Amino acid sequence: MITGEQVFLPAFKSGQTHLKLEGTEFHHLVRVRRFVEGDEIWVVNGAGTAARATLDTIGASSLDLQVLEEHQNRGELGLHLILAVANLKGDHINLIVEKATELGVNEIIPLLTDHTIKKGVNKNRLERIAVAAMKQSRRSRCPLIHDLTPFSTVVKNLPAAVHLFCYGADFSSSIVPSIQGMSVSTPIVIWIGPEGDWSKDEIDLASISDYTFTGLGPRRLRAETAAIHAVGLVSALLPDPV
Repeated sequence: MITGEQVFLPAFKSGQTHLKLEGTEFHHLVRVRRFVEGDEIWVVNGAGTAARATLDTIGASSLDLQVLEEHQNRGELGLHLILAVANLKGDHINLIVEKATELGVNEIIPLLTDHTIKKGVNKNRLERIAVAAMKQSRRSRCPLIHDLTPFSTVVKNLPAAVHLFCYGADFSSSIVPSIQGMSVSTPIVIWIGPEGDWSKDEIDLASISDYTFTGLGPRRLRAETAAIHAVGLVSALLPDPV
């Protein structure tokens, strides 16, 4: 049986021809999904390497896989996409991580902003959500989840990139013409503020940093909706996945 089923094996390295699967991935594949010897799956290491493999030998607690073909950056966008998003109340950041991963984001930076209410994130949980979303969306790279970081620190430390600073002001330009015709060698950073919006100091810092103030349409969106909407628009206008 040939399927699109995908398993995460971080120890998998390019060039390997035989792999061993055990633990929770083995249990889900064999005990839950009832895969048998001869079935084909995809194996990804979360760092860009993917392989189509066949189940060779199934044991009591592990199975052996034979690699049939290898691909680099399967399911990935044509450039590096970063989402810098204010930490939100409740579990909204979980939803953002899941959907942003599905849409192709490479890094997610939870921001501590002047108007941020929730002061902590469960990074381990966010990483688990990202892995599950990577597998579900048939990507080969798992996004890097950063620690909760102050807004000003992120501004200072990010590399050269196109910065789309989402802010619902009359002078903000549409996100679509902001990225059309852009070189795929340039990373893109999407900035999403908190429930209470950006503070004046943060707006001023984005302005002097020459960020592109970007609007997301005439409607007022919740922060989590804005994040997913912005990433969806950008990823749809980027080169197709390889």
